Amino acid sequence: MTAKYVVGIDLGTTNSVLAYASLEEDSPRLELLPVPQLVSPGTVESRASLPSFVYMATAQESEGNSLKLPWGKKPRYAVGQYARTQAAEAPDRTVAAAKSWLCHSHVDRRAAILPWDAPKKTDKVSPVTASQRYLEHLAGAWKASFPKDPLSQQHVVVTVPASFDAVARELTREAAMQAGLPDDLVFIEEPQAALYSWLADVGDGWRKNLKVDSQILVVDVGGGTSDLTLIRVAEEKGNLVLERVAVGDHLLVGGDNMDLALAHHVAGLFQEKKVKLNPWQSVALWHSCRNAKELLLSEGGAAKQSISVLGRGSKVIGGTVSVEIDRAQTEQLLVDGFFPTCKLTDEPSQMRASGFQQIGLRFESDTAITKHLAAFLNSHTSSAQGKPHVPTHVLLNGGVFK
Repeated sequence: MTAKYVVGIDLGTTNSVLAYASLEEDSPRLELLPVPQLVSPGTVESRASLPSFVYMATAQESEGNSLKLPWGKKPRYAVGQYARTQAAEAPDRTVAAAKSWLCHSHVDRRAAILPWDAPKKTDKVSPVTASQRYLEHLAGAWKASFPKDPLSQQHVVVTVPASFDAVARELTREAAMQAGLPDDLVFIEEPQAALYSWLADVGDGWRKNLKVDSQILVVDVGGGTSDLTLIRVAEEKGNLVLERVAVGDHLLVGGDNMDLALAHHVAGLFQEKKVKLNPWQSVALWHSCRNAKELLLSEGGAAKQSISVLGRGSKVIGGTVSVEIDRAQTEQLLVDGFFPTCKLTDEPSQMRASGFQQIGLRFESDTAITKHLAAFLNSHTSSAQGKPHVPTHVLLNGGVFK
C-alpha cells in the first residue's frame, strides 16, 4: 500500500507532538494532530500536544472505566495531561523524563526501574517501555482520526537529540517498533529539524539571509536536554548547501533542571516555615514547580503563584502548607542560573550539583548553558585560522525559549 501521509513525531522529554502532511497534494499543509487524552478521571479532551508522563494506576482505578480512552482496552496506566497532573499528587506512581533515562548508560534501560526509587509494590516500567507508551498513545490518536490509513504504512519521521549516542537511538527505535511504527521510520536530529522548519518558513529567502561561509549556531534547549549544533553554508555546483560542522556533547540540562532549581529555592522557603520535606514530597515539589514556572512565565501569566505541599500521613507535615513565588523572582533565578553572561574562555564547573538526589538522573553539575556553549565553540576551531568558530547567525529552538 502506498503511503498517503508523511508523519513527523517530536518525542520530547516533557511533551510529544505529531504533525502530518498529505503526499497526494501539490501544496500540502502541515497539520498538528489533536491528541485525545485523559485530563481527569473519566474525562477525555483533545490537546495539541501529549505530555510525556505515565501514571501507574492503583488496582481500584484499573478496575473501573476512569482511565479508558476512546480506543483500546481498559489500561492500567494513563499517559498525557492527567499523568502530568498526578506527578505532583502521586510522584511515586508517575514516570517523568523517560527520554533522559534512555541515554543514562549506568542503568539497565530495558529494566523496570521507573518511577525511580518507588515502593516495591508499585508497578514500574523501563525507560524503553515508557517511551513506547507515549508512541502507542500517539498511534492510537492517529488511528482514531485516520482509521483507513494505518500509521505503519505511512512515511514516519521521529526526532532525536543530535547528541544521542548509538545505544540511545537504538532504544528509541526499539520503543517505536513495539508501538507499531513502520520498520523504515527515519530519525532526524532535533537541531536539524529546527533548521528545516526555519527554511520552510522563509522559503527561498534564506539564500538572501545567508551567504557562503555563514555559520548558523542552533541552540536547542528542551525539557531534558540541550543540543548545540554548528552548521556552515557552503557552495556546491553554484548552489548554496548546508553542512554540519560540529555537534556538542549530550547535555542533560534543560527545563527539568530549571524546575529543580526553582524547587530547591522553594524548599528553602518551606524551611523558613519550619516545614521539612520528605523525599517524595521533594519530588512532588519538583513537579509542582514545573506547573508554577509555566504559569508565571507564560504570556499574560500571573504576577504571583502559590505552591503547596500535601501531607503524606507523617508527623512532619500536618495538612497542606503553601508558599508564594513571583514572576520577577523566578525570571531572575532562571536567567542568572542558566543563562549568565560569561566569557568565551569560561568553562563549566565540575562541582557537585545541589538539588534532590532522589530524582536519579545524572544532570550536568553546572547549569550555566552559556558556559557549555563557550566550551562547545572553543572545542571546535576553524581549521584555517585555528580559532574558535564564531557563528554569524543563531537559531533558538526548544520549549525553554518560550
